[in-house]
Amino acid sequence: MSLLETVRQIAPYLESWLEYGRDFHRIPGVQVAVRVGDELAASFALGQANEDTGEALTTGHLFRIASHSKTFTATAIFQLIEAGKLRLDDTAGHWLPELADSPAADMTVRALLGHQSGINRDGADSDYWQQLHAFPERQTLIDFARADAVFPQNQHFKYSNIGYGLLGLIVEAASSQSYDDYVQAHITGPLELTDLGAELPPEREAELATGHSARLSGNDPRRTVPSSDTRALAAATGFYGTAEALTAYWARHALGREGLLSDASKRLMGRRESEITKPTRRGYGLGLILDEIGERVLVGHSGGFPGHITQSWLDPRTGLSISVLTNTAGGPATEWAGNLIRLIDLAHKNSQKEVDTAHELDSFTGRFANAWGVFDIVNLGGRLVSLVPLGDPSATVTELTVQDANTLSPAPEGGFGSVGEAYSFQRADDGDIQWVRQGGGRSWPLAAYRAGAGLE
Repeated sequence: MSLLETVRQIAPYLESWLEYGRDFHRIPGVQVAVRVGDELAASFALGQANEDTGEALTTGHLFRIASHSKTFTATAIFQLIEAGKLRLDDTAGHWLPELADSPAADMTVRALLGHQSGINRDGADSDYWQQLHAFPERQTLIDFARADAVFPQNQHFKYSNIGYGLLGLIVEAASSQSYDDYVQAHITGPLELTDLGAELPPEREAELATGHSARLSGNDPRRTVPSSDTRALAAATGFYGTAEALTAYWARHALGREGLLSDASKRLMGRRESEITKPTRRGYGLGLILDEIGERVLVGHSGGFPGHITQSWLDPRTGLSISVLTNTAGGPATEWAGNLIRLIDLAHKNSQKEVDTAHELDSFTGRFANAWGVFDIVNLGGRLVSLVPLGDPSATVTELTVQDANTLSPAPEGGFGSVGEAYSFQRADDGDIQWVRQGGGRSWPLAAYRAGAGLE
């Protein structure tokens, strides 16, 4: 089974798995798209676009994708390098004379792309992130950039929106176009991505999934959050889009795909420039976050905006891309994107094994509950597995083999649970599962358990 076929086969379970987590973590809404190459393999939206109004989230709602913007800016920079209009070792002062006699003047394009310039993150007054005042205009950006550097150049990875704001101005200077016009002419326009852009136009505000605040304690309600114009920081954090449009963009960053950059530029963007140790260990290239999930070496980016948290990953070798967009501060987009990839890889690995065609596998599947929690039995790539529909699926997955019409045998393994003990099914006359016993204890289909426990 091809990777594309695998994703399409398990797409309903990906949606079910994520909906359980969305509801469990009380996340207002999440939008997901998965592609293999240019082919859309899965796309769905769960929950609400606005908790106050109850508006349902759709796959057409727009999200503020924030620092995904940096990948577009890096793409623009490399396009200009390929066109001979710019060099990685050009200094910011070469293109922006307003930076003369400041530390920022000597910062190179490469150092700015890789967050190795040492420049401050958000300026001397960054309360625009709390929507206490507007995002900076060009002159304020320049003033913030002229401040003393926090570190010497190329000493530490130091993430900076101010640095990427300067890169946006360099794109304008090198191309003789506004940043927005350049992006439309050279990136979103040629790819015909009308749901992707550098700054949300006022006329499209109604299409935006409403952002929601973080909860400071477990029982806090979430407040709805208005959108913001990012002004001179559009190149760092201004972009909007849908998951489908984002994955279509990422598809063109896969090796061997035309439309944006040469493979040489893609490889350079994805080369490990920096090691990041907090909050987790990963790498950064030139405009791309670098990580590994299982055997996949991924490039991508996350985004944090008032009321929106988002994550995209691309495997440049296989063309698998995924975007997970949430409309709340604290949304677990990065965790979910990684775990959806793990589910896909579990299914694809199973699909390469001998498939059990002698039994009706789907007659065993479902979501089951007992006094200790919930687990799923699911057909992943032609093999039955059990797993918990929260967290890393590879940490809880157990492969199951059909023994007869009412018995499953788990693969031998060591563990604290009832490892190695069979799953025995009790069925109604019509074949529906009434309960399943494993390790001596019974579990019931989730809806039945909730009803019996008085949770409905």
